[in-house]
Amino acid sequence: MKRPEDEHGVTPLQALIEQVRLHTRQALAQVALRLARSLGERGDGRDPLAAALAFAERFAADAGPVPRPRPGAHPLARIEALLPSPVQARLLQDVLLLACLPHAPEGLATLCRLLHPDGLPLPTAALALRWLEAEAPDRPFALRDQLEELLCQGPLAALGIVRLQGDGPWHGRALVPGPAVWDAMMARAPQLDGAELVAGYAEVPGLQDWLAQAAARRAIAVLRQNLPCQVLLLGGDAAMRATRVRALLGAAHASAVRTSTGAGPAQCATAYTAAFMHQSALWLEAPPEDGPAGPAPALPAIAWLLPVLASARSENQLPVLGLPLLRLEVEALAPPARRSLWQSLLPQLGDEAGMLAARYPIEPDDARDVVRDLALRQSLDAAPLALEQVAECIRARTPWSARPGVQRIVPRAGWQALLLPEPSRRQLEAAVRRVLQQITVLDDWGFAQGRSERRGVRLLLFGPPGTGKTLAAEVIARALGVDLLAVDLASLVSKWIGETEKNLAAVFEMAERSRALLLFDEADALFARRTEANDAHDRYANLETAYLLQRLERYEGVGVLTTNMRANLDSAFSRRFEFIVEFPEPDAAAREALWRVHLPGTAPLAADVDLAELAAWYAISGAQIRNAALAAAFLAAAGGSPIQQRHFLLAIEREYDKAGRAHPGFPAHQPWPAEDPPAPQTIAR
Repeated sequence: MKRPEDEHGVTPLQALIEQVRLHTRQALAQVALRLARSLGERGDGRDPLAAALAFAERFAADAGPVPRPRPGAHPLARIEALLPSPVQARLLQDVLLLACLPHAPEGLATLCRLLHPDGLPLPTAALALRWLEAEAPDRPFALRDQLEELLCQGPLAALGIVRLQGDGPWHGRALVPGPAVWDAMMARAPQLDGAELVAGYAEVPGLQDWLAQAAARRAIAVLRQNLPCQVLLLGGDAAMRATRVRALLGAAHASAVRTSTGAGPAQCATAYTAAFMHQSALWLEAPPEDGPAGPAPALPAIAWLLPVLASARSENQLPVLGLPLLRLEVEALAPPARRSLWQSLLPQLGDEAGMLAARYPIEPDDARDVVRDLALRQSLDAAPLALEQVAECIRARTPWSARPGVQRIVPRAGWQALLLPEPSRRQLEAAVRRVLQQITVLDDWGFAQGRSERRGVRLLLFGPPGTGKTLAAEVIARALGVDLLAVDLASLVSKWIGETEKNLAAVFEMAERSRALLLFDEADALFARRTEANDAHDRYANLETAYLLQRLERYEGVGVLTTNMRANLDSAFSRRFEFIVEFPEPDAAAREALWRVHLPGTAPLAADVDLAELAAWYAISGAQIRNAALAAAFLAAAGGSPIQQRHFLLAIEREYDKAGRAHPGFPAHQPWPAEDPPAPQTIAR
């Protein structure tokens, strides 16, 4: 949208910036003129000091008189409102302008160099005393005391608008403007290491309900009125907190200087000086969760005059400032808010926005980046927007960090690869529909009733090995458009007290961040029937199981557990599942279909291959059929022939041997199969 402009093409913001800069130049010119007049006779025009003083007079004449700025429109006006005494306010303004003289035209820097004992282009406190005492000879000691108070003592000295540089007595040191003070005087963004001036977001889709809460409305009022107050934003991760801070700033039409509490007290005090001079709030961020944890920093005694936004996971990471507190909880977007988010960003999706909201617990900043990725794809492919494209962009931006015992799997198997009895298949399809319909039932129809454990879907898949339980988890993940995190529970269980819970917590956090389906394969390692607490080991083992039960219940994604023997699981554990699905051994018809699934269409099958006979004769699982099909292909390739029935028979015999089961023999009409001698091969040199 085009910004409003006047008849000369100047925006209101540009006009305000020019007004601030003009006022600064005029104020500096007047101070330079007063300083020049206070130094008395200049000698002839060939003296360098006389030439510099003459330049100061010309600079003042060119700049013109100082207009009185609108309240709050200029940093000098904020300083004037800072002190109740007009005399003190004028003194602080004069000293600040004197410290800023070297930043003005080079002639004033030359003047400061000529007056400095060591030839530095900086004014000194002694020069300020000489100048001010020359203008008020009747109260030299009062001026000296007031200046020492402003520069060395009290809360305003800690604010650091004007600072002393160098060693020795205070009146012999150089006067320098505080960090970012000159930037504010020239209406520029502060140039600071470890801190930055940030603006608010004009609108954040998905956060409308959060901003409408009473606590958020109070925080917005504090920022809008610039009231001294500490606004705490606690919970969530760093990105979630940052989005909400900038949403508050946008709603209040305010800005903030952001810095980290891990940078130390001096950096925080510097950021506060910049915030005051730029008429902004101070934003203190706790270090990232994966960074070193430490105690809350102790900040210097500052006259807190502005609102302070403090964001962290927990309150003990933040300093105590002695200000009134407002506390806002930061939580992930509720499903209806996520739906509103997608409807706002991608209105062309229509009702499919609800499906995206159900699948992905995404935040506004992440969704904005996904929309940018989609825009690039659309410009390159010129294809209509589809739900699968959004899913691909989301998964491409999903963070992932490898962890022992957790394997990330990109699902590729579809429903056609899963051969199950119809009742079991219907339950899996119902689980997928339940995920997609949660917003309608729990939120729109009100069935959530404030209970978080009603969100998420938990499935228990049980049956003999090789019947497709892990494959089913992959099929569900693909149907939902998410990745699969396969967890090896045996690698997470530790003999050390509390270590197992720590490992499990990290896995759940990873799953929540990566928006993945969580698979605990062969869950018997930890989810077995709880034992009587006969000793300390049993008690802690039960605590680990109880922790996992509670954590799984709070997980809002899809959790899948597989086990070979359902009877080994605790009954209290079983009742926490929405779906318990049996994976029986495949019957003859299913086995024949499995053979056909695992034999690609390009495989060279001999005329004697009879898959129906293999399915009827050998009661093996789907995993064994897959292994036998591959082994038969290698046997045929080694003999240089198509895949024959005897190759399948030999491969099946091996599967029985591997499982430790008795082989039922070969069909009567089949000759005893033997392996082909290896075909001669030539290795190129």
